[in-house]
Amino acid sequence: MPLGAARFGLLGGVADLGKLELLQTQTISSATANFTSLDVSTYNVHLFTMSDLVVTTQTELGLRVSDDGGSSYETSNYQFANQRGFASGSFAERKSTSQGSIRLGGDVTTDTNSVFNGYFYMYNAGDNGKYTFFTSHNTFTQGTTYGFEFGSGVYAVASTINAVRFNFGADNATNIESGKISAYGIAES
Repeated sequence: MPLGAARFGLLGGVADLGKLELLQTQTISSATANFTSLDVSTYNVHLFTMSDLVVTTQTELGLRVSDDGGSSYETSNYQFANQRGFASGSFAERKSTSQGSIRLGGDVTTDTNSVFNGYFYMYNAGDNGKYTFFTSHNTFTQGTTYGFEFGSGVYAVASTINAVRFNFGADNATNIESGKISAYGIAES
């Protein structure tokens, strides 16, 4: 029996597990991007996509989380471990157990061709009994040099996370000049 037929028969109707449901898209014209409508009571897994982000100074992209709907964003208790590489053949590990944000990728420059693109998943944001985890995969250019960065991170406090802020810069300064970020919930039932 095909999987689709099995789902229909076993679940008593049509199941659309894993469906992406757009929650919010922001076209950024300056500074930061705050996502405060994540519906964490409905979605256990969220997907964020980032398209053609441009910066005002050479820097890295990071995120902070909030458990008060975005009134304030946490500045500690983040851990991450990332691997990055460049078309030139150089590779490096980026990691921290005490940074003021989770690093998604970086060292993007202000050169004409420099942009940042990628995606990351957020897990357990709505469960106040678990840590919130992240996995990411991003690409960027530094002038004419292509680079990538992938990894994972955690906000190491058991709390209901209901907002996310994106910024470029050390500890999330306000350096995004333009680009687009979208947030999706992933349906589980």
